[in-house]
This record gives sequence, C-alpha cells and structure tokens, in this order.
Amino acid sequence: MRIEKRIAGRWGWFFAAVAILGLTAVAVAAEELCVPLDVITIEAPAGVAAERSPVDFPHGQHFSMACTECHHKWQGTDENLSCATAGCHDLTAAPKKGSGIPDRRYYKNAFHRSCIGCHKKIKTANLEAEAAKSVNTVILPGGPTGCVECHPR
Repeated sequence: MRIEKRIAGRWGWFFAAVAILGLTAVAVAAEELCVPLDVITIEAPAGVAAERSPVDFPHGQHFSMACTECHHKWQGTDENLSCATAGCHDLTAAPKKGSGIPDRRYYKNAFHRSCIGCHKKIKTANLEAEAAKSVNTVILPGGPTGCVECHPR
C-alpha cells in the first residue's frame, strides 16, 4: 500500500508540473508577437487610384523565410510597422531620376522588386539545380512573376 501511495504521489507531482508548465506557456504565448498565417490583401495606398486589382498575398506560405527578407526595418521585438510608414515605402509616385530619392521608396517599386525579385531568384536557383542534376539541392516552389498572376482581372 505504501508503494501505491508513492507512485500516486510521483504521478501527482508529474501532473502538477505539467499543469504549471502549461500555464506558464500560455502566459508566455500571450506576450509573443502574432504572425498572420492567412492571406493578406495588399492594396494601393489611400488616395492612389489603383491601376490593377489588389494582391492576395499568402503570408503563411512564406513562413519559412526570414521575416526581415520583406520587413527589412523590423527589429524582431516590436510590432511590425506598415510598409507605408514615413521613410520606408511612403511615396505614392515614382521619384524623378536624379532627385537623390531612392526609387525603392515608391511603394510599387518596393513590392515589385521584393516579390518578383525573390521569385525570379528562386526560379533561377531551381533551374540551375535541375541543370546540374543536383540531388542535394532543395527545389523551392517558385512564385508568380507576371502581372495577372498576382493582379487577377
């Protein structure tokens, strides 16, 4: 009978420890940043007449990439700011050549270079891996690079 009490006592401590750890994990999770895994609709900034339809961006499909690949000013601890934040990609018209203003500040250039540029790099890497018949290279799914693939009519 004494052995049974010891076993029950040990299991009791085990379950208590699991419960405490579970509550601690919930408390920590409440302080963690929320990362959207669903589709994010990217639209032209307010006051800009859109030339094409909005882009439905599958944020969750890009979860394997480093956040800073796109969110280049994010420090990893604070809330992520909008791309249109002052000094980032806040221009609603392309800057004139020779103005000294980087053209990546124009929102359209920023998205196109980031998205299409990355997708083209992946496609090139995949083609090179296939040509080399490399079995050690992971073939990543390539993303769209054409207008209507992102901006459906």
